[in-house]
Amino acid sequence: MGSLGKGTMINKFLLTAGCGFLFSLSITCAKINDIATDLMISDEDEVKLGTQYKDRIEADTAEYPLYTAKTNYHQNLVNYIDSIGRNIVNHQDDRTGIDFSFKIINNDSVVNAFAVPGGFVYVYTGLIINARNEAEIAGVLAHEISHVAKRHGAKQMVKQYGIGMLLDVVVGDSSAIRTVIDLSSGLLFLKYGRDNEFEADSCAVEYLIASGYNPSGMKTFLETLASLGNASPKLLEFMSTHPNTTDRIAAVDKLIEGTSSEVRNRAIPELKYAP
Repeated sequence: MGSLGKGTMINKFLLTAGCGFLFSLSITCAKINDIATDLMISDEDEVKLGTQYKDRIEADTAEYPLYTAKTNYHQNLVNYIDSIGRNIVNHQDDRTGIDFSFKIINNDSVVNAFAVPGGFVYVYTGLIINARNEAEIAGVLAHEISHVAKRHGAKQMVKQYGIGMLLDVVVGDSSAIRTVIDLSSGLLFLKYGRDNEFEADSCAVEYLIASGYNPSGMKTFLETLASLGNASPKLLEFMSTHPNTTDRIAAVDKLIEGTSSEVRNRAIPELKYAP
């Protein structure tokens, strides 16, 4: 294994010295990010870790075919999704130390979106097709941005592999990379728990309001997912990685009810481009 950088050594020391105290803290969306995870993995380390996943995902053209690999893809759609995502990122202050990216996966049968630690966000063409307006797309992207902002994926990976293994990946240990960056069993760190989902929804509503959207698009898209009912497993993939849909609809509805009439009455823009 290569030598550890100064920042990584500091992270390991702080984890050992302070984990008992730090894990007793309760941090909400309205406050700051989880301090314990901040000390475990720096922004730089998380981006390096996420980049390893991004490279593997984008190399797997059978499972994750990028929309831009199509011969007749529409650059306007690529720019459109990117602009929606960046507008939301620029109006949140939970996570400002990383540069987010937004890419489209070309699979019309999958209604899904996911985010990899480090700010790499992917949305399927199937989700875009099933969205009725721009506010619904914005709601999905805001939710995924929230997962990254709150380090949910990074926390899941720490639980699964341990901080030492992840830091070995960051510094390029080939054995650790083979163990952690393995897509054969799926992106297991995307299996978020109830608390992570509700926190991401709560933050997403805040981000949407700050970026000028009517947050009702988030609720209506969740309703669309719930209404799919007996649709194919692939069509319901979003629901498998984003559980508790009925409860989440009720929680989001309550959040929206607590906003001002100005927010609730904001115009909902139509989709400008489609796959």
